[in-house]
Amino acid sequence: MTDRIDLLKKVPVLLYHHIQPGGFNTVNPILFERHISYLKEQGYTGVTFRQILFDSNLPDKPVVITFDDGYEAVYRFALPILEKAGFKAVIFMLAGYVGEKNSWDLSLEPRSIRHLNEQELTDLSLKGWEIASHTMSHRPLIALSKEELKREVEKSCERLEDILKSKPIGFAFPFGCHNAEVRKAVEQAGYLYACGALKRHQLPESEFQLVRIPVYRFDSVFAIRRKLLYPEIPRLEYYKLKMVSYLSRLTPVYQTLFKRSRLKDKGNE
Repeated sequence: MTDRIDLLKKVPVLLYHHIQPGGFNTVNPILFERHISYLKEQGYTGVTFRQILFDSNLPDKPVVITFDDGYEAVYRFALPILEKAGFKAVIFMLAGYVGEKNSWDLSLEPRSIRHLNEQELTDLSLKGWEIASHTMSHRPLIALSKEELKREVEKSCERLEDILKSKPIGFAFPFGCHNAEVRKAVEQAGYLYACGALKRHQLPESEFQLVRIPVYRFDSVFAIRRKLLYPEIPRLEYYKLKMVSYLSRLTPVYQTLFKRSRLKDKGNE
């Protein structure tokens, strides 16, 4: 297992959110297909974290394609493209919003967007995709009490296990925010790995601080090539991504001002 943990920390990981035409924080399906075609041409194969840890027949050049929050558009647009390429992927699912609109988010999209429902999650799992946890309500965990933190980490695991009949082994920190206390709570809940924030140097200190590289709607195939450079992505690429990621800081402000009671209810479900 030690060798697999070492490999887990070295495999490149790309982070997407929405895959759909239009919108701000989206990647158009046409562009997404170009990204995947490029990866395949370069000899990469899309795998899951679970495969890296437990599959005895890993491809020579694995890459992990991840999607945060678990939007329905991933099922509608990304799944056919990835299936055509023979890739599998990982969904970090917001367990408190299964089948619901994204009311937790300060959305810059033209309309509310639905999260994956139970049937879609089950179908993805049966196709070999990995469904992992992204908490219940997408609040920054470092700002929560110990009791709230425990609920967000453990209830999301229980909810997904109830749907999929299999316990999730992975976790992604909302907004990439974590500290020693948060990481300990995730590990004690039985998760085997966790994904944190963007870093220029991609080799993490532990399997509970895995690094992912975000992909945005303006990222060309050339940008994908830069993102895959190891162990450090180019400085210009890194600062570009950091500037865009600052926009995500508006969501916790929105949650605090307008959605606090609703989010607490989701964490308690």
